[in-house]
Amino acid sequence: MNKTRIYTDEEIRVLLSNPNVVRIRNKSQILYKNSFKLWAVKEKLSHSEKTAKEIFTEGKFDVNMLDDRTPQKRLNSWMKKYKIFGEDYFSDSKSHYQTKGTIFDKDKAEHNFVNYVRKAVHNPKFVAFIIDRDEKNNLRITNLVSIEDEKTNS
Repeated sequence: MNKTRIYTDEEIRVLLSNPNVVRIRNKSQILYKNSFKLWAVKEKLSHSEKTAKEIFTEGKFDVNMLDDRTPQKRLNSWMKKYKIFGEDYFSDSKSHYQTKGTIFDKDKAEHNFVNYVRKAVHNPKFVAFIIDRDEKNNLRITNLVSIEDEKTNS
């Protein structure tokens, strides 16, 4: 049975002091900065002998505070997304892939859309796209994929 790790207030304070953490959701989910995710993936690709725990330790995390499986699960998830979408997935720019969808800059919409669709449809878990507009009337595309081993599609 899977148990969710609930962090104490002191542990949350320590985690939030880490420059690679964006926030803690529901006292149990750590949201990591995209720059850390990309760095971790590149670190693993260039130094395959390093373990996920070693990479997280270099990222200033106290791995004793994290669930034993967290570093490996997170790194595996990021590696999959890197292989499907490349570095664009980890971008903080307007056109990055978000849980709520990808917002395309009007000046680069056609090029970005073509690349996004090309990468998405090659994913064996691809299901569909949802196309709508955000508050600023920018085109927003959400890529739906089937989820088998992940709790959320982020």
